[in-house]
Amino acid sequence: MSPRDIAHLLNNEGVPGPRGRKWRDTAIRGHVRRGSGILNNESYIGRIVWNRRQYRKNPETERRTARANDATEWVFKEVPEMRIVSEELWQRVKDRQSQVGELFDFGQSNRLNATHRPEYLLSGMLECAECGGPYAISGKDRYSCTNRKKRLPIDDLGGACCGNSKTITRHELEERVLNCIPAAFYSLDIFDRISQKMVAHEVSKLESAPSRKNQLTAELATIKSQQASLMQQIQDRHAEGRPRLAILDDHLDELEVNRERLVMELSAAEEPAAEDFQEKIARLKAQFNAANTEIAIRKLLFLARNNADDQAKRRLMPIVRDLVQTVVIGKTPGHQPASLQVHGDIANIMASMDVIDIMQQQFVAAAQNDLMARIASGEIDTEHKKKKLLEAYAEELLRKYPEWENLQISVVAGAGFEPAAFRL
Repeated sequence: MSPRDIAHLLNNEGVPGPRGRKWRDTAIRGHVRRGSGILNNESYIGRIVWNRRQYRKNPETERRTARANDATEWVFKEVPEMRIVSEELWQRVKDRQSQVGELFDFGQSNRLNATHRPEYLLSGMLECAECGGPYAISGKDRYSCTNRKKRLPIDDLGGACCGNSKTITRHELEERVLNCIPAAFYSLDIFDRISQKMVAHEVSKLESAPSRKNQLTAELATIKSQQASLMQQIQDRHAEGRPRLAILDDHLDELEVNRERLVMELSAAEEPAAEDFQEKIARLKAQFNAANTEIAIRKLLFLARNNADDQAKRRLMPIVRDLVQTVVIGKTPGHQPASLQVHGDIANIMASMDVIDIMQQQFVAAAQNDLMARIASGEIDTEHKKKKLLEAYAEELLRKYPEWENLQISVVAGAGFEPAAFRL
């Protein structure tokens, strides 16, 4: 039986779940590497493990977040009297999990990147408005509520299943969120903020990069270690009365040539002057100034929205995930698009802006997007045509102002430390 079917069976039989709540498939399946869930609970084989994780409070949300400790920091204690599962059965489960894991990972082009980076622009940030569960890809690039799909009871809903059947394509979801980003860019010096972060990131890379002198010293130490190992092998063979091997002598000669080269290069190497480092920082600040940052981000937004360019979205990911904390997806009547509520800094920025400012910046962003699309298609190929189009945008903007005066901003004020929410 699958973990989901087992959870259904236990709930139907009235068996209380962990902490007296309803059973979920995740409580059974758990997480192999974290050692969570029934299938990975080592106390069942008479072993207690401490210090797997540490908990820290997020100052922005006041919520505790768990961080996994390195396996070398775990503390084990054998408690054989607690064993209720045989070693043979435990190993069969581990083998099965390994097989399933290999099948699941088959075809991943870069599993290391897949482990550490979100797959899509809003991965892990989507939440169901009804049950609070995650929204995830459930079909061909379409998001749906995972709790609704599993049809498992939710304690917060009084034991009922989630009724939010609203789905949304990944392209539509990302498009709607990206559409509200440009307006926020004109508030609170956001381009300056992003520029400062980019410069700080590049400076940290410069500071952490090893000097050429350090690299040469490390390479020299490695060669000396290899030489010592080879000489020990030659001495051991001589002591045992075995003949010398030409390949060992040749390898030793080759290492000596490399060692001499490194010694000469190291004697000529100098540490970079402090002025050179400051010059590099100055060049970084000139490269990543607010004006250049704005141009680069607008180009990325154009590619991400008009061409649905996933590479552009990946480059925008740090900025979007810095502004957006959560996107809550809710039900709407009939075939209407799902409702979206955006939480995070972007909602606070929107809440601080006048409605006319928001509408004006959204209009400007749309106009710039349209201009770039026309230039890319070849429709605007002269400065005269570009000037005429910009004048048309300006005239349309003036006509829009009376329409915007009676509009209201749809922002929900947050409670306590929770940020505001902006409805899309």
